[in-house]
Amino acid sequence: MNDSQPTPSEQPPKRDLYPNELAEQNHNRQPRAELPWHLAFDLQDVEAGLAERLAANPDTESFAREALVGDRILAVIFHAGQWYAMDGICTHQGGPLAEGHVADGCVTCPWHGWQYELETGTQTTSRQPLQAVFPIRQNGTAVEVQLP
Repeated sequence: MNDSQPTPSEQPPKRDLYPNELAEQNHNRQPRAELPWHLAFDLQDVEAGLAERLAANPDTESFAREALVGDRILAVIFHAGQWYAMDGICTHQGGPLAEGHVADGCVTCPWHGWQYELETGTQTTSRQPLQAVFPIRQNGTAVEVQLP
Protein backbone atom coordinates (compact mmCIF):
# COMPACT_ATOMS: atom_id res chain seq x y z
CA MET A 1 0.00 0.00 0.00
CA ASN A 2 1.35 3.41 -0.99
CA ASP A 3 0.79 6.13 1.59
CA SER A 4 0.51 9.52 -0.12
CA GLN A 5 1.34 11.45 3.06
CA PRO A 6 4.96 12.62 3.17
CA THR A 7 7.01 11.50 6.12
CA PRO A 8 8.12 14.20 8.58
CA SER A 9 11.59 14.24 7.03
CA GLU A 10 10.01 15.07 3.64
CA GLN A 11 8.05 18.07 4.98
CA PRO A 12 9.38 21.39 3.72
CA PRO A 13 11.09 23.38 6.45
CA LYS A 14 8.93 26.06 8.03
CA ARG A 15 10.24 29.59 7.79
CA ASP A 16 10.21 32.16 10.54
CA LEU A 17 7.58 34.84 10.10
CA TYR A 18 8.65 38.39 9.33
CA PRO A 19 7.83 40.83 12.19
CA ASN A 20 5.24 42.56 9.99
CA GLU A 21 3.45 39.24 9.42
CA LEU A 22 2.92 38.90 13.15
CA ALA A 23 1.32 42.34 13.52
CA GLU A 24 -2.34 43.22 12.99
CA GLN A 25 -3.16 43.75 9.32
CA ASN A 26 -4.88 46.95 8.26
CA HIS A 27 -6.40 47.70 4.87
CA ASN A 28 -7.92 51.08 5.63
CA ARG A 29 -6.11 54.39 5.15
CA GLN A 30 -8.74 56.42 7.04
CA PRO A 31 -7.37 58.02 10.24
CA ARG A 32 -8.86 56.78 13.53
CA ALA A 33 -9.41 59.31 16.31
CA GLU A 34 -8.45 56.83 19.03
CA LEU A 35 -5.00 56.11 17.59
CA PRO A 36 -1.96 58.32 18.12
CA TRP A 37 0.20 59.61 15.28
CA HIS A 38 3.81 58.38 15.19
CA LEU A 39 6.73 60.14 13.53
CA ALA A 40 8.02 58.17 10.53
CA PHE A 41 10.68 60.79 9.74
CA ASP A 42 11.23 64.51 9.29
CA LEU A 43 11.68 65.64 5.68
CA GLN A 44 14.38 68.11 6.74
CA ASP A 45 16.42 65.18 8.11
CA VAL A 46 16.15 63.32 4.81
CA GLU A 47 17.20 66.06 2.41
CA ALA A 48 17.38 69.85 2.69
CA GLY A 49 14.57 71.42 0.67
CA LEU A 50 12.69 68.14 0.11
CA ALA A 51 9.46 69.42 1.71
CA GLU A 52 9.53 72.51 -0.50
CA ARG A 53 10.26 70.47 -3.63
CA LEU A 54 7.37 68.07 -2.98
CA ALA A 55 5.01 71.00 -2.25
CA ALA A 56 6.07 72.89 -5.39
CA ASN A 57 5.73 69.89 -7.76
CA PRO A 58 3.22 67.49 -6.19
CA ASP A 59 2.04 65.99 -9.47
CA THR A 60 5.49 65.21 -10.84
CA GLU A 61 7.63 64.46 -7.78
CA SER A 62 7.87 60.98 -6.27
CA PHE A 63 9.66 59.95 -3.12
CA ALA A 64 9.99 56.63 -1.28
CA ARG A 65 11.73 55.79 1.97
CA GLU A 66 11.75 52.90 4.37
CA ALA A 67 10.84 53.82 7.93
CA LEU A 68 10.88 51.84 11.15
CA VAL A 69 7.90 52.90 13.28
CA GLY A 70 7.52 50.93 16.48
CA ASP A 71 8.19 47.37 15.39
CA ARG A 72 6.85 47.88 11.84
CA ILE A 73 8.93 48.34 8.71
CA LEU A 74 6.99 50.69 6.44
CA ALA A 75 7.36 51.86 2.88
CA VAL A 76 6.49 55.57 3.00
CA ILE A 77 5.78 56.92 -0.46
CA PHE A 78 4.86 60.32 -1.91
CA HIS A 79 3.28 59.91 -5.34
CA ALA A 80 0.93 62.06 -7.45
CA GLY A 81 0.55 64.61 -4.67
CA GLN A 82 -0.36 62.15 -1.89
CA TRP A 83 1.40 60.32 0.92
CA TYR A 84 1.03 56.56 1.30
CA ALA A 85 2.24 54.18 3.99
CA MET A 86 2.20 50.42 3.60
CA ASP A 87 3.88 47.37 4.97
CA GLY A 88 7.45 47.73 3.73
CA ILE A 89 8.14 44.00 3.35
CA CYS A 90 6.80 42.36 0.19
CA THR A 91 4.50 39.44 0.99
CA HIS A 92 6.06 37.38 -1.79
CA GLN A 93 9.60 36.91 -0.46
CA GLY A 94 10.33 39.86 1.80
CA GLY A 95 11.69 42.38 -0.69
CA PRO A 96 12.08 46.06 0.33
CA LEU A 97 9.12 47.85 -1.24
CA ALA A 98 10.52 51.33 -0.53
CA GLU A 99 13.30 50.52 -3.00
CA GLY A 100 10.79 49.59 -5.71
CA HIS A 101 9.59 51.51 -8.75
CA VAL A 102 6.57 53.76 -8.14
CA ALA A 103 4.28 54.59 -11.06
CA ASP A 104 0.58 54.81 -11.88
CA GLY A 105 -0.53 54.43 -8.26
CA CYS A 106 1.47 51.23 -7.69
CA VAL A 107 4.79 50.15 -6.23
CA THR A 108 6.73 47.29 -7.82
CA CYS A 109 8.93 45.16 -5.58
CA PRO A 110 12.54 45.35 -6.80
CA TRP A 111 13.20 41.66 -6.16
CA HIS A 112 10.56 39.81 -8.19
CA GLY A 113 8.24 42.42 -9.67
CA TRP A 114 5.16 41.94 -7.51
CA GLN A 115 3.02 45.08 -7.74
CA TYR A 116 0.77 46.58 -5.09
CA GLU A 117 -1.73 49.43 -5.27
CA LEU A 118 -0.61 52.27 -3.00
CA GLU A 119 -4.15 53.11 -1.90
CA THR A 120 -5.27 49.62 -0.84
CA GLY A 121 -2.25 47.29 -0.68
CA THR A 122 -3.97 45.07 -3.25
CA GLN A 123 -1.63 42.87 -5.29
CA THR A 124 -2.38 43.76 -8.90
CA THR A 125 -2.37 40.23 -10.36
CA SER A 126 -4.28 38.27 -7.72
CA ARG A 127 -6.44 41.29 -6.73
CA GLN A 128 -5.95 40.30 -3.07
CA PRO A 129 -5.24 42.93 -0.37
CA LEU A 130 -1.87 41.48 0.67
CA GLN A 131 -0.04 44.58 1.97
CA ALA A 132 -1.31 46.42 5.03
CA VAL A 133 -1.83 50.16 4.51
CA PHE A 134 -1.92 52.90 7.13
CA PRO A 135 -3.20 56.46 7.61
CA ILE A 136 -0.44 58.97 6.91
CA ARG A 137 -0.13 62.73 6.98
CA GLN A 138 2.42 65.48 6.59
CA ASN A 139 2.46 67.84 9.57
CA GLY A 140 4.86 70.65 8.63
CA THR A 141 8.01 68.76 7.71
CA ALA A 142 7.08 65.74 9.87
CA VAL A 143 5.63 62.68 8.12
CA GLU A 144 3.41 60.81 10.57
CA VAL A 145 1.53 57.50 10.47
CA GLN A 146 -1.09 55.76 12.57
CA LEU A 147 -0.58 52.11 13.47
CA PRO A 148 -3.20 49.78 14.95
